[in-house]
Amino acid sequence: MKKIYIILSGLFIALNLFAQHRESENILDKLIWDDEMLNIMIDTRIDLQSQMTNGELDNASFRGQTFRIWFTGEIIPGIRYRVRHRFNKPQAPLLRDNYTGATDQAWLAFDIGKKWTITAGRQVMQLGTFEYDYNGADVYLPTMVYGDIDMYKTGINFAYRFAMQTVNLQVVNSDAPQFASEEYKNKAFAVNALWEGNIADRKLKTRWGVSTLQHSKSKFYNWFTAGTQLNLGKFTTELDYYLGNRDMDYSPIVESPDLGTRYVRDQSAALNLEYNFGRWRPSIKGVWNQRHDKEFDNNAYESLGAEAVVEFYPFTKPIVKDLRFHLAYAYTNTNFEGEFAGMGNKDTHTIMAGTRWLFKVK
Repeated sequence: MKKIYIILSGLFIALNLFAQHRESENILDKLIWDDEMLNIMIDTRIDLQSQMTNGELDNASFRGQTFRIWFTGEIIPGIRYRVRHRFNKPQAPLLRDNYTGATDQAWLAFDIGKKWTITAGRQVMQLGTFEYDYNGADVYLPTMVYGDIDMYKTGINFAYRFAMQTVNLQVVNSDAPQFASEEYKNKAFAVNALWEGNIADRKLKTRWGVSTLQHSKSKFYNWFTAGTQLNLGKFTTELDYYLGNRDMDYSPIVESPDLGTRYVRDQSAALNLEYNFGRWRPSIKGVWNQRHDKEFDNNAYESLGAEAVVEFYPFTKPIVKDLRFHLAYAYTNTNFEGEFAGMGNKDTHTIMAGTRWLFKVK
C-alpha cells in the first residue's frame, strides 16, 4: 500500500508539472502570436545635420538621433505593460532603481474599475506641457528644460478619470543630480501632480502640473509646468511653459570651465503651430529660455529660437504609414547677461534632413 501511495504521489506531481509546463507553453504561444499581448516596435530616426555658430561651421554629419525598441501589450483586460530601451545611449551604470539609464520605461499598469489606473515601475515623470509629452524623435528645437531634464524615474502613479479629465498623482525616486544632493540622492523622492484636461469636446486640452522634488532632508525644489492645446479641425496650436529650480553646471554654455554646479531658476516657453494636410504636415515653433543664477542673483543668459519644419508621410499602408521624411531649419540667439554680459551674443543655425520610422516588427 505504501508503494502505491508513493507511485500515485509521483504521478500526481508529474502531471502537475506537466500541466504547469503546458500552461507556460500556452502563455509563450500567446505572447508570440497574440498582438494584444505582445507588440514589438523599432523606433528610429536618422538625420543629416549641419550646424553653424556665429558664421563658423560646428559640425556636419549623419546622426542616429533615435534608436529604440519597444515591447508593449495587454496580458489580460486591465493589465498592460511597456518596456522601452535605447541603443544609442550608454547602457551603464545601474541607477539607484536597478535599471540602466538606457531603459526609459519598464512598467505595469493595472485598471481598477473604469476610473482608476495604477502604474508601477520605471515611467515618465508626470510633468506638464505638450512638448514634454512628445516622443523625442518628434522634437527638432526643444526648449532648454525639455532638452536636459531627467524624464524617466521609477515609482508609482495613480490616475483618476472623470468627465473626460484625468488627474495623476505620482511618487518617484528623485536621484537626478539636478535635484538631489550627493549626500541624499539614495533616499530622496519626488511628488508630481498632473491634470490632463479635455474641454469642449477635445477642442481644448490641458497638461498642467506641479512638482516637488527632494534635494535634502529639509530642502525641496518646486516646479510648475503648464501646457494648453487648441484643436480646430486640421489646425493645432500649443502653448507650453516651465518654471522651476534646480542645480546645473552650465559652464560649457558660458565657456567658463571653473564655474561648477550652480543653483538656478529656469524658465522656458514654447508656441507651436501645426497644420495637417494629410501627407504633408508643416509646422512652426518659437521658444524662449531664461536661466537665473540664484547665487549670482542675476540672469546668466536668455535665448530666443524659431524653427520651421515640413514632414512628409508618403505611404498609407498600415505597416509604413508612420514612415516620414522631414526637413527642419532652426535658429537660436543667446544673449548673455549679468556676470557674463561681456560675452557676445551667440547665433546658431541648424538644418536637419532625415527620416523617421516607428514600425512594428511583430
